[in-house]
Amino acid sequence: MFCLLLLWIVTVCGNSQEVELKRFPPKDPEISTLLQELTVLKQELREEALTLREEATGLQKESLSLREEILTLRKESFQMQKEMYDLIKSQRDQTTNSSGAKEVLTDLVQEVKELKSLVSDNQETSLQQCAVQLPQVQLNLVKLLKVVDVMRSEVRLISQQKLAWQNSTHGEWQPDFVVDGVYTLSRGYASDNPFQHNGNTRRNNVVMVDLGAIFKIHTVKLWNRLDCCKENHIGVDVFAGETLIGTITDQRHLFNFPVQDTVYASKVYLRNRNTGHMMFIELQVFGTGPYSDDEVLSG
Repeated sequence: MFCLLLLWIVTVCGNSQEVELKRFPPKDPEISTLLQELTVLKQELREEALTLREEATGLQKESLSLREEILTLRKESFQMQKEMYDLIKSQRDQTTNSSGAKEVLTDLVQEVKELKSLVSDNQETSLQQCAVQLPQVQLNLVKLLKVVDVMRSEVRLISQQKLAWQNSTHGEWQPDFVVDGVYTLSRGYASDNPFQHNGNTRRNNVVMVDLGAIFKIHTVKLWNRLDCCKENHIGVDVFAGETLIGTITDQRHLFNFPVQDTVYASKVYLRNRNTGHMMFIELQVFGTGPYSDDEVLSG
């Protein structure tokens, strides 16, 4: 406001002097010089007044910007106060909840103590009952072991439906057919007597049956095809584990290989030392067991 007033005064005064000079021009040179200096000063004052006016406008803008920043800071302060209030309220609620949780934990500890006491009493009672029943349980266990020993000592078929494997397979003639329990005197083809069939004619073709545990091997039986190919099996070795128990040397429908010595094994396999397929209807293993490693080592 002051800047505007100063600008107005300078302008009015300057204009009035110019009018007077035009009406009554001075005759003295010194006065003319002074008047020219006055004109220059007037112009400078006018420029300074304009500059002050621009600065005043800038200050007004800065004042408005500061006012906006102050309002923003007030809003942020209010928001921080609200968040602080919510935090204090939340902590107060948590304190209340922790008091309730403390009561719940106290009750839980008491229940655990009661259960522990009850378990101790029941455990003592159970131990007393077990001490009374233990002799009868031991007697029953001895009887059961005797029955198990009798069952294990019985020579029986132990290979049927066990896991079978061969190093190659021809078509659909899987190794499982050699332990499927189907073996007859029919001369029919696969429908009556399905058989296993190796997939190549190289030396050392193999068919293996995994017995699933250690057994004492008594006898191995091999059922040959009746319709053809018996000559392919001449030279087939029969192994129980690592022990050779027999070799096929002629052409027959059924081969029996009784084990002469004590042989324990978990696998029985056939190996054809010559070239040619193996095509057996059935491989049967008879023996006793099963036995543990310790029993085998102790004889």
